[in-house]
Amino acid sequence: MLAMDQILEVLRNGEWHELKEVSAKSRLQESKVELVTSFLAEYDFLKFDKKNNRIKLSPQLLQFLRRIEDVEGEFDVEHKKGSVRSSNSLETLRLFDVESLA
Repeated sequence: MLAMDQILEVLRNGEWHELKEVSAKSRLQESKVELVTSFLAEYDFLKFDKKNNRIKLSPQLLQFLRRIEDVEGEFDVEHKKGSVRSSNSLETLRLFDVESLA
């Protein structure tokens, strides 16, 4: 699993998380978590509370990930008898063209 996927998985509940907590739950070095989250914060994909050293997903990204989950759920129901199935919303997110989100 990619580092970004691991971090987004921890943050997907929409709550604030300390960087140390994200590091522990994702099993990534804190320096790697800081690097990835700095990138995400630069593009407003997450909120970074520097005073308390904590982060959370931006409301827009959280809503986007939840919509992907809804679509995947509908897809799974429609294709329950078939063998086609999407594994998770984070993989689906990578399928989207980033420029189309701007």
